[in-house]
Amino acid sequence: MQRSLPYLSIAVIFAALPACGKKTVEPTAPPVGWHAEEGWTAQCYFPPDYAPMPTTDRRQSRQTSLEAMMSQWQGERSDGILVDARIVEDVETTLLGYPDRIEQISQKNLEYCKQVMGGVPDTEEWVTWLRGLPRALTEGECIAPLLDTWFDYLDIGKGWQLLIPVCTDNVVTIAATVKDKFRLSDDAEWINVEGNGLAASAGELPCNIEGCFQGQLVARFVSDDGVESIFPVGGETVWTAPANGTISVAINDDTYYDNTWYQSGQIIDHAAITIGPAN
Repeated sequence: MQRSLPYLSIAVIFAALPACGKKTVEPTAPPVGWHAEEGWTAQCYFPPDYAPMPTTDRRQSRQTSLEAMMSQWQGERSDGILVDARIVEDVETTLLGYPDRIEQISQKNLEYCKQVMGGVPDTEEWVTWLRGLPRALTEGECIAPLLDTWFDYLDIGKGWQLLIPVCTDNVVTIAATVKDKFRLSDDAEWINVEGNGLAASAGELPCNIEGCFQGQLVARFVSDDGVESIFPVGGETVWTAPANGTISVAINDDTYYDNTWYQSGQIIDHAAITIGPAN
């Protein structure tokens, strides 16, 4: 006589059988270091998860991430990325002063890199972000007070020059040698950085407020938020920075191509410029 297994026994047997074709897939850990996804033109640097790291390891990982990003920005990866050296220097200087910000910046940098390596060849958005980083990271702060004195020679053949950072309430001396002569056109009189004594007409020259003269050495201050002011310097002036920003100097003129220095034999005049903290 044929006997059948009880229903319960059959259920137990099927439950004990291994599931055919089913495997447990462990989640893949995100990459750390240089890595390229399928279809990318080159690798990007993937920073680690900084949060669970001990303090010493976390600091070292920040430094490693900064060095990796800089190697790419400086063109050392041969991947088509090359950022202006001044931009890279400014970003590095800022991040060295704010090392904890490297964590956020390295993640954001990865986003821009993914975008470019994944098929968007234009790096303009990436470079624009890098260019604006120092100001964004130090908004409201000043990391470059005027502590040293700058020396250079005045170029009367071009406009604003010597872009020098200053901080709020920096007291600055701007001076130039007055013995050196130049003229503003072939038929003009020889003058020095004090100008020709003719008051500047409104709207014609960079500096046209009271005390400004044609051919005079003048200075321009541009605050971090873009507010501009221009003031007379002449042979020397002492000025206090009203905000964080930059100062530059130029001759008070609207054309520079026809300006010439006085020459006696083989000696050509060149006015020396000094910009530094007031004593």
